[in-house]
Amino acid sequence: MTLDPDIKKLLEVIEMNSPKDLNAISPNDFRSSFRQSALLFSGPKEEVEEVRDISFRYDNSEIPLRVYRPHNAGEGAIIYYHGGGFVIGDIEAYDSQCRKIANSSMQTVISVGYRLAPEYKFPIWAYDSLEAYRWVFKNSSKLNINGSKIAVSGDSAGGNLSFVVPLMLLDRNLEVPKMIIALYPFIGVDTFSETWREYSHGLFLDREAMSYFAKMTRLNPEDFVDPYYSPAQHSNLSNLPESIIVTAEYDPLREQGETFLSQIREAGTRATGIRALGMIHGFATFSGASPAADKILRMIYRNAGRDLD
Repeated sequence: MTLDPDIKKLLEVIEMNSPKDLNAISPNDFRSSFRQSALLFSGPKEEVEEVRDISFRYDNSEIPLRVYRPHNAGEGAIIYYHGGGFVIGDIEAYDSQCRKIANSSMQTVISVGYRLAPEYKFPIWAYDSLEAYRWVFKNSSKLNINGSKIAVSGDSAGGNLSFVVPLMLLDRNLEVPKMIIALYPFIGVDTFSETWREYSHGLFLDREAMSYFAKMTRLNPEDFVDPYYSPAQHSNLSNLPESIIVTAEYDPLREQGETFLSQIREAGTRATGIRALGMIHGFATFSGASPAADKILRMIYRNAGRDLD
């Protein structure tokens, strides 16, 4: 299928305004640039009944959370881990998107501000995300949600964390979330797949960006096969919660996401795969610029929200 025409126009705007040399800008400047783009292209901030900023203490740090409660919210909650290669992205950049998710799902959304590279090294962001889940579960009554109706979700790096957190919980014999919703997840380093070769130029997530993220995360060789970085490397993928993996047709990460879908199905997980035709990596963040992307995003979370009732 051809590229969505609105996405095609968006890519032209991004190309005109993107830094010409990522290696010449600091992580903070890249974060600021991404935040501005995300707020511009994710659409207007929708009204919800309540937005509340809170935090919890972990590892001598305050980990921020933002709680979005829609009107007539159900008992469930979606814990959301943002994307950005573990280097960029934050709660503010994903504010509009999380409002859409809350209103589409009719469930409370809790956005997590996990710590980022290069200031923090792997596996800090994985443990921050785990502890965010554990904190929400422990404080579910205070948050006015049902602890047995919590889903974890995220996009790209956040999609990775949506699988890593349940695997960490299973490894500790702790209760897992009811559902996983992963949008175009990063599953591990891949430079050989067909989609990597075909779609890693000019389609937002390109080789330069991925090289930048790799440089900033400063992984040790053994980290690349750590299952809390590459969940496909985990020795036991059984007992994962019901999962939804959404991939994008024109995404270099498409093949690894769909391969992982097959992998968890073979391990016994009930899993649904959705390939968003005409879409690129990051399409949910750009849903304000593409009606088709907006409809896909709302469809996914509307159905997920029903399953949390």
